[in-house]
Amino acid sequence: MTETVDAGEMRTPGADAWQRAGLTRGEAVRRERVDRWRAETQSPWEAGLPGLIGWLLWRTLFKGLQPLWLITSLALALWFSVQWLGQTGGLAAHVEPQPGEAERLSVLVAAAVPEGADARRIWQGRLEDALRGDERRRADIDRFRSWAALGPDLIGRERLALESLAGAAGPRALDAELRAGPAWQRRTRLEAAWQSQLARGEALDLDPPALIFAPEAIRQRAVTRGFAWAVANTSADGFFRGDHRGQFELRSVPGLVTGEAGDTRLYGGVRDLVIQLCAGSGSGPSLRPDGCDSPIIPPAAADSLALSLAAIEAGMVELPGRSRAMVSGAEILIAARRAGRLDPGFEAWLAGALADLLPAETVRARLVEAGVRPDVSFAAPSRVRPQIESLHDARTAPGAVELATLLQQIDAVRSATSSFEAIRLMVYVDTPDTLAELQRLSALAGPASLAVMEWLGATAYQALVAAGPRPAAAPGVRQGLILALGSAAFVLLLTLIRITTPDRLRRASRTSLTDAWMSRLLLGRKI
Repeated sequence: MTETVDAGEMRTPGADAWQRAGLTRGEAVRRERVDRWRAETQSPWEAGLPGLIGWLLWRTLFKGLQPLWLITSLALALWFSVQWLGQTGGLAAHVEPQPGEAERLSVLVAAAVPEGADARRIWQGRLEDALRGDERRRADIDRFRSWAALGPDLIGRERLALESLAGAAGPRALDAELRAGPAWQRRTRLEAAWQSQLARGEALDLDPPALIFAPEAIRQRAVTRGFAWAVANTSADGFFRGDHRGQFELRSVPGLVTGEAGDTRLYGGVRDLVIQLCAGSGSGPSLRPDGCDSPIIPPAAADSLALSLAAIEAGMVELPGRSRAMVSGAEILIAARRAGRLDPGFEAWLAGALADLLPAETVRARLVEAGVRPDVSFAAPSRVRPQIESLHDARTAPGAVELATLLQQIDAVRSATSSFEAIRLMVYVDTPDTLAELQRLSALAGPASLAVMEWLGATAYQALVAAGPRPAAAPGVRQGLILALGSAAFVLLLTLIRITTPDRLRRASRTSLTDAWMSRLLLGRKI
């Protein structure tokens, strides 16, 4: 819209000159008035006392309003910021990074060391105890390796790095020297020392590499006493990966079987299935096929849970998910049950779930209908396996997804640790929810999972609990902070606009016109 100007103003020579200089007509008129009124105004020392006081008050308001507004806004923003920080956990809660699961687990492990005890002595004691082994003095290498992997978290990586770098003066003197310098330099040097020691352990073929921090005598004892475990481990690998040929005695593995375990022999999926097919007499002659009287089939008591697990391990039952994971999970459950490592509460839950999903009568009936001969199946399980594979489709049965998830979690624990460690870890599972936590913990701790559970028990699961959300500030504090910051930003914007505006335009503004008029009014005109 074009600015309107009085006709009298059209004849102002000074305004015409400013208009020719590039101002609009309205700006030119205001600029001419500002210059004329300021020229007519008396200087402050020529004015009377009342006018001078009024002019000083006006100038204070005119020139000080914007800075005062900015200072007040910033002060309010600072006050609300302090309130907001105090209500949301302080500055550290917003600056320091939140620890991850691995860091939280390390803190829990270190915090469990009794007050006044030396973590290194505890660690070496557990390693020596594992090497002493069972009542037959066979070294428990699974436990030994797990505790070896836990050592750095138990003792502290910083302490181990300092000890590896320390010379004759000792780690305390070195630590004081490093703390005197920049923090980043200390962290870098300790991390380099830590990685160097692990690389040295790998170069020496230590398993795990953290054994480099153990005394040489313990490492030598582990080598000399690990023969029995190596034989059992080779036999177990051959049994599980070689289509379950022959049988495997769990007691051959040091420390694997508890004292309360009964029959600790594993025959493999098809053979265990055949044994249970022929076990007991309550099923009736029609469900007891020919060949059960063969002397090669070991006698056994009827066990519905063993039958159902053997059916899954043999690949007879089709469940949602990868079939290999189902077989692997069932293998661990069967072995843990035979070794006395299955929690009674979890075993009862598992028996109930399988009784509903896979009744023993259904399994026996399907095998009889398929014409499975127990004697032939026991003698040549690899020939019978294709015949019974996916014989029973339970993918859509109620509870199938929950059972499949459970078996996959057990397989994940086995993949993160080992077959023997997964069997031993089942003793810490009392519910399916606990198994889910154990699966996450084993993925986090890896080879140290067995030692972590032995050291912390159920407390270890606290590492999986993420830190809760920061406390929220009161709504009034948040709104006040936003308004104060917005007000300060608005004043800064006005200041920026004023600074970037050319002087000839600033003097043509309405504020300059108002200031010139008030100054002439209060100080008076020149005589």
